Amino acid sequence: MKGLNRATLMSGAAALGLLATAATGQTGPQTPQSPVAQTPISGDSVDTEAAKEIIVTGSSIRGAPPVGSNLISIGQAQINATPAQSVQQVLKSVPAVVGLGSAGQGAFGSADGSGTNAPTIHGLGGSASNSTLILIDGHRFPLSGINHALGDPNIIPSIAIERVEVLPDGASSVYGSDAVAGVINFITRRRYDGIEVNGQLGYGDNYRTYNGSLLAGKTWDTGSLLFAYSYSRRSALSAADRDFTNFDHRSQGGSNFATFACQPATIQPTGSTLIYANPYTGAGVANAQANAFCDFSDNSDIIPREIRNNGMLKITQEVGDKLTLSADAVYSNRVNRQTVTRGSVQSTVFATGAQANPFYVGVPGSAATSETIRFNADDLLGPGAYIEGRAEDFYAHGTAEYKLNDNWRITAGATFGFDNSKQQNVGQLCTSCAYLALNGTTNGTGSLTAASVPATGLIVTRLPLTAATALDVWNALATNRTSAAVRAALTDSTTTQLARQTIQDGTLKIDGSLFALPAGDVKAALGGELIRYTLAQDITRPLNIGPASSGSSTTNLNYRRTTESAYLEVLVPIVSPEMGVPAIRSLSANISGRYDHYSDFGTTKNPKFAANWEPFEGLKLRGNYAKSFVAPALTSRGSNAAGVTGESGYGNYALGQVNVPISAFPQVANIPGVSCTNGICSIGTATITGVQINGGNADLQPQKGQTYSFGGDFTPTFARGLRISATYWHNRIKGGITAPIPSLAINSPELYPLLTILPTAAQLAAATAGLPQTSALPANQFFIYNYRQRNVLNLTVSGIDADISYTRSTNIGKFAAGVALTRELKFDQQIGTGPTFSVLNTTGFNTTFPSVKLQGRANFGWEYEGFSFDAFLNHTGSYRNYSASTLTPIMRSAAGVPTGGGDKVKAYNTVDLHIAYTIPQGFISKAQIFVDATNLFDKDPPFYNVATLNGSSGYDTFQASPIGRVITVGVRTKF
Repeated sequence: MKGLNRATLMSGAAALGLLATAATGQTGPQTPQSPVAQTPISGDSVDTEAAKEIIVTGSSIRGAPPVGSNLISIGQAQINATPAQSVQQVLKSVPAVVGLGSAGQGAFGSADGSGTNAPTIHGLGGSASNSTLILIDGHRFPLSGINHALGDPNIIPSIAIERVEVLPDGASSVYGSDAVAGVINFITRRRYDGIEVNGQLGYGDNYRTYNGSLLAGKTWDTGSLLFAYSYSRRSALSAADRDFTNFDHRSQGGSNFATFACQPATIQPTGSTLIYANPYTGAGVANAQANAFCDFSDNSDIIPREIRNNGMLKITQEVGDKLTLSADAVYSNRVNRQTVTRGSVQSTVFATGAQANPFYVGVPGSAATSETIRFNADDLLGPGAYIEGRAEDFYAHGTAEYKLNDNWRITAGATFGFDNSKQQNVGQLCTSCAYLALNGTTNGTGSLTAASVPATGLIVTRLPLTAATALDVWNALATNRTSAAVRAALTDSTTTQLARQTIQDGTLKIDGSLFALPAGDVKAALGGELIRYTLAQDITRPLNIGPASSGSSTTNLNYRRTTESAYLEVLVPIVSPEMGVPAIRSLSANISGRYDHYSDFGTTKNPKFAANWEPFEGLKLRGNYAKSFVAPALTSRGSNAAGVTGESGYGNYALGQVNVPISAFPQVANIPGVSCTNGICSIGTATITGVQINGGNADLQPQKGQTYSFGGDFTPTFARGLRISATYWHNRIKGGITAPIPSLAINSPELYPLLTILPTAAQLAAATAGLPQTSALPANQFFIYNYRQRNVLNLTVSGIDADISYTRSTNIGKFAAGVALTRELKFDQQIGTGPTFSVLNTTGFNTTFPSVKLQGRANFGWEYEGFSFDAFLNHTGSYRNYSASTLTPIMRSAAGVPTGGGDKVKAYNTVDLHIAYTIPQGFISKAQIFVDATNLFDKDPPFYNVATLNGSSGYDTFQASPIGRVITVGVRTKF
């Protein structure tokens, strides 16, 4: 079967339309519906009739709640009790969404330079593919990113949000791809009369935020018009403003990540193991991490500055009694800018011969005529290096709903949109320019024979060196003799990446009641969807032959995909309260299924079965089972048959220390100089060089998910205001997309072909066919490791989501208290057919899937005569650092999988506060003044032994924020 076509979809809808007409006139008791948790806003024109027509997240049947699932809803009252300036920050109140304590600014969770933010449920997702489907008003919107394709909901003006619904269950049977971990649906306001204005100023330690938003709306008998706009500016945070981010963490019990790259440079005479610092007198020090002493981390921002402009326009109009037309459009512009270090270089320099540097300084007493220098350019070049990410988004969505009769409706929808993303690296050190000015070649070693230009096999030289063309790394800034021309060339390194992603999405649905049962009407929805995605990438990189302005290459890649889908959902009421069945006050079931055909990899089919059982009033038990899937991202499958993406390439890469079993790779023992003991050989050392292949894979298939959950909601009649909800969830992902690390791949027999020992020229040519060469190949190619993405990750994850809340009105005000938490019980991982191992309550081993065991948020609130007070306690439990930089060694089994160890990271507890007062009388009687405090007690994040260039140091970006306390003062009013 080649897939559905438009005619198939339309004829299927027409067939159900005829069935609907035949069913007209059937009556019976209606299935009782649970109200959606939402908070009306003063000044809104609440349309109670329209509320009955709401499509709730998790169901395509009009007005039907998701059967068998735990739907978490965040209303406007909760949103207004926080200083949220983006929808990412709104989700802080849901522990099931990963990143409760993170900063939520920049490219958190996406690893994409454009600054995309993609929230994930239960941590099941990452940059290669997100297992959480993000929707706006129930529909898809343009994906974002320069090297990834992820949905960023932050394009919505925050003031336009009515509520956010989080469905932590598999839902591909209704929505298709991505809904393995669940769905997050951002629902915007529909009908509003008047004007609402909101302004905020936030103050932290060397950190500021500014936010202003406007909502204006008009309703009339047959329609409505709404406009929303928000402006947000959040300042950058420099590492210099937080003492815990220095690279030397010895005072915290950690490692010293500082380096020997300094200005003036450190010197290591050829043949010596000692390194000397300026003024190069006295004894040198051993080249050990504990002795590293130069730290330029203060010259970088750990969080970028972020500026957003978001606008939204919505209109609805009834045309006669049967047809309703509606449309909405969103435009968003975002700019992130991060100051970064100029960078460092390590190179061999010469005192004599044709490559002599005229500024050469030797160590007194050393007879060496060459030396290795380690040099940081921040002092010489001064500030000015930065990375800028931009994203411009637009979409227009239209819906036409036609009432066939009082029962059945046909709904057609269309979405057209684009995302233009950009990342530009400006002013960082041009490494090849530095080599040319240090030793006259574009090789760090100064070799006149080894190729330094990828693919061409060429070497560029600039000899002889003179005072006008050489780089002086031995003298401080005041006496440095580097010419202005050389300094200018050293910053000529601009890299630019552009991506344009588009979406064209057409939907058609018919829904209504099929026939009546004693418990109520059997309802159904049948629909089809046709989606076309495109992605165009333009990447301009230096050729490593000198200044980028005179030597860069441009890569143009084009991707496209078409998806044709059909789905059916049926809601069956089995028992209703009116039937008086003992121990079954109500019982209903929902069955749904979806068929998807993709132009690039084929078809997939996904069913879901769910049920609700209410034994007595106040107690609802629920459960569901579903199959779901995530289609491989365009940026994973690639733009052609070779799977080429913007991250594809091959060259001389550091493999890392890998222990290779001789039984699986007999030739490993024949590598010259390899160390072998007990049937294991170690490769990946500096002397055992090889080739690594990176990028996408045109053979990727969807990752498949099987999920089930069961739980209950208890709202006792004897304790009005009390609600207790608990859900056990279980999620299994098979064939997840990742690039398997070598230490695990060599223990999975099906992945043995990824490592080739002592490859022939023919094997190297076959492995790299169609891929760009991104660095010069080593002289000795002892191995090839294929690091491209593939369907090899299997996960079994389970846990409990719980929520307890209580509200009570008294003579002294209304009180509210509650606690919500997520407790993960299992996080098992497997690569290929290798051994299964647990990474529960760890981070760092697989950065795509942080798996902290416990996260929670408690709240207490009080309202009285216009005054409101809300306090929140945020908790992230203690966990283990499983990253490569952990001080406590990770214990491993004979198969190389982790079994224990790692550094303990302390629990992280912060307190947030919200105080508001609504003015009771006068012209501005609808005005509200509020003060918010996040991290009220200014608690530093728990220590995490890590340091990344131009990134975090000393804390875990997934679980904690370096910002500290922020006090926000604001006002909102309505006219």
